[in-house]
Amino acid sequence: MLGQGQVVEYLLRRGLLSPEVVVGGEVAVREASSRNANFAVEASEGPSYLVKQGRSAAGTVTVAREAAVYAELASRGEEVCSHLADFLGYDSEEGVLVLELVRDAEDVRSRQLRLEAFPADLGRELGHVLGTLHRELRADYPEARPPWILSVHRPDTGVFRDASAAGLELIKIVQNAAGLDGALDELREGWRVETLIHQDAKWDNFLVTPEDRLYLVDWELAVAGDPHWDLGSALSQYLSLWLYSIPVTGSEPPAQFPALARYPLGMMKEALRATCAAYASAAEGVAALDGEALRRAVAYAGARLLQSAFEASQFDQRLDSAAILHLQLGANLAQRPEVAAEKLLGLTSGAPA
Repeated sequence: MLGQGQVVEYLLRRGLLSPEVVVGGEVAVREASSRNANFAVEASEGPSYLVKQGRSAAGTVTVAREAAVYAELASRGEEVCSHLADFLGYDSEEGVLVLELVRDAEDVRSRQLRLEAFPADLGRELGHVLGTLHRELRADYPEARPPWILSVHRPDTGVFRDASAAGLELIKIVQNAAGLDGALDELREGWRVETLIHQDAKWDNFLVTPEDRLYLVDWELAVAGDPHWDLGSALSQYLSLWLYSIPVTGSEPPAQFPALARYPLGMMKEALRATCAAYASAAEGVAALDGEALRRAVAYAGARLLQSAFEASQFDQRLDSAAILHLQLGANLAQRPEVAAEKLLGLTSGAPA
């Protein structure tokens, strides 16, 4: 596997960096790892790169799969490619994926927290990007299983080996919550394979440039599936930030604490509605938000909140108050999406106002 000191030499061998740029200019390599081993290579002159590698055999397979997705996306025309980092090649021998580095960008979460605001224009662009990609990426793809969280109440035996004590507690709560198991079963059985979806459409994976151009990155989990999972995942990010900003302690937050949130849901509703309206417009005829589709998107947002609670508790011994809030709200959205859409989010069928 390439180390930080070997990345420039590798790009020179691939012809992506020239000796003149390396000798005469400034080339900086910084680690940008997450699930995989990533390096950002920034040159003072010419293009900059993101170099991705798997940390393990399983990670190598994941990076190879992401490379195949990028190759497919790159073939789908300008409307798709304009929202993606450029795919610059995959080295199957060394397991290295090279992408354009989106320079001077910040993720949507960081942008909004820096502004301490939730611009409707940013929500509108996010919905437009998702809707456009879903519209343009229809094809006959092999079906994939629905997201694992839709089966969390029916875990296999491996969960007892891999889950933390808090994760096991979460599963037990979901299993014992009246009606939630049926709601998750309904979502799993109603899963539709309509287009290629990102499957991890959280704010961290949307990069916004100083010119307000939006890119969707990290396609390693992409599958053929239900486009409303991506939309629900994006909507869940507003709800999750609201919940995390509620100042509670312990595992039983008092009912009045949501009113003390640093980022009240009311601050976000205009942006949330703009996301849905732009999505419905861009996905015209493919995944417009009619009554049933809106119900599905909101229910998936609830499931994504359950998944966020599980992910945040991976290494914990007990569920904290934020995880409990995610569980409570996620269960409500999954079980009563029509009520949540209207009363909580202020959304209506069709193109939301």
